[in-house]
Amino acid sequence: MKRILCVLVILTVMLTGCKKSDSNTENPTTGTQAADEAFKYIIGDALLIPGTDFADAYAVLGEPVSYTEAASCYFDGMDKIYTYDGFEVRTYPVEGDRDFVLDVCMSSDEFKTDKGITVGSALEDMVSAYGEDYELVGKMYRYYSEPGKYMYFFVMNDVVKYFGYAVDAIN
Repeated sequence: MKRILCVLVILTVMLTGCKKSDSNTENPTTGTQAADEAFKYIIGDALLIPGTDFADAYAVLGEPVSYTEAASCYFDGMDKIYTYDGFEVRTYPVEGDRDFVLDVCMSSDEFKTDKGITVGSALEDMVSAYGEDYELVGKMYRYYSEPGKYMYFFVMNDVVKYFGYAVDAIN
């Protein structure tokens, strides 16, 4: 059931990524990552920052449990989903053979946010930790840290089922 819900969340992010964005997010292909340092997730020794190159994190994480790819909506090449135990990383192609992180989705209570929210946390606890300044898209609560970058929580029956970090699609 968790895998099905995570796939639904990933598909939702993929489908919303294919629509035109009004975001004024700086193009991540420029390599400017200083502002992105506050918007990251660390798993083991792997640093995952949406909007940045996935190569170093992939070298640390190693082979995923499963791998899926599909033609990119925005870029030449393939969008990819790397599934590991308890989390997934979705990437988009940049400059031919480079993959940048679009989304990191945690589906296990093994992972927590900086404020202690995890899979299984109550909606009330999430709102208490992060406030009411969110954008609700279906069952996904998005907290934008800056234009185009957000932390999200997928909530069903007032319980966090998945959470993650993502960037909006770049124009």
